[in-house]
This record gives sequence, C-alpha cells and structure tokens, in this order.
Amino acid sequence: MCGVDTKETYLEILYFKQFYKHFVFTEDEEGNRNKRMEKYFEVSAVVDVGCGDTKNSYF
Repeated sequence: MCGVDTKETYLEILYFKQFYKHFVFTEDEEGNRNKRMEKYFEVSAVVDVGCGDTKNSYF
C-alpha cells in the first residue's frame, strides 16, 4: 500500500483452555456431519505487530 516492504508478525500474549462441555460438528469425506462432545476450547489472544513507515500521520 505505501510501497514499503512490511512484515506482519503475530505475538501471542495469552493462551488458555476454557473448560466447557459443548457439541462440535465435523464433516467426513462423504459429506456427512458427525456430532461429538468436546470438554474444552482453546483461547488465544494475539497482537498483530507490524513494521513499516510510522511517520505518516494517519496511523
């Protein structure tokens, strides 16, 4: 967008498992849906760290 070679990096600042019984639907190779019970789901909080031209006033 600005003509500068930028690189995006994600920094994980928090990760945990939340224990909660819930149903998950998976699809097999034939297209059938299967329902199964899961006991937890994974939560991850990340920050998108970007590097580029920071002299522009619109940032």
